[in-house]
Amino acid sequence: MKGYSENYWAKRAGQYNKINWVKNEDFIDSFLNMLPRNNFETILEVGIGTGAVANKVSEIIGHLTGIDISKEMIAKINHPGITPIVANAHNLPFEDSSFELIYMRNVIHYIDDPALAFSEIYRCLKPNGCFLFSQVVPPDDSISEEYDWLIGRDIHYPTQGEIIQLFSKYSSTNQGSFILKNQSIMNWLNNTCNDKTQKQNTIDRHRLTSDTYQGLANFKETEHDIFVDIKHLMVLGQKI
Repeated sequence: MKGYSENYWAKRAGQYNKINWVKNEDFIDSFLNMLPRNNFETILEVGIGTGAVANKVSEIIGHLTGIDISKEMIAKINHPGITPIVANAHNLPFEDSSFELIYMRNVIHYIDDPALAFSEIYRCLKPNGCFLFSQVVPPDDSISEEYDWLIGRDIHYPTQGEIIQLFSKYSSTNQGSFILKNQSIMNWLNNTCNDKTQKQNTIDRHRLTSDTYQGLANFKETEHDIFVDIKHLMVLGQKI
């Protein structure tokens, strides 16, 4: 996955839940409130990680299956209503039309071929099934290149327009967004990066961002941290 090996995720597993957005209840609730109903019989999460969303889904809807490439991540899951499987989004190990609901949150920027992953998800959905999706996006499509440079991880954060294009097969879509306000860059870096030089370079890039980005992100700087608003696009697609 774009150079992010299983070893990378193994190292992150122990700190993953400390990242502010991962277990943010308002974010999870807003995401799940996009669903048209809560009586799905067969459910799959793609990129289940440590199960932050899956725990809530299993409580309010029912048993689900989750896939992730990291066995260390899914080893953190301990819930009788969740069946975790080590697998890759490029080749989902399920029969056609297996699930009434599939969902994914903040995964697609790590996937080598997003179109292939979307095709696999579509294949595994039952007719009239729902695909619920959320992803960090630039605050505006016009600053996509700056946003990728700012993060500095040699990955592309898809724009809203690119994501909507990936949903072109679906018979209907609904869109929403959730803004995580005043997010600490140091919290993110301290729980995702062990390289002090890389951390400092990321902070320096934030300080060099354009007035356009800083205005859109409600940029604030203190002596020891930077705080920004982070936009998450949410899309619900229904299979034909």
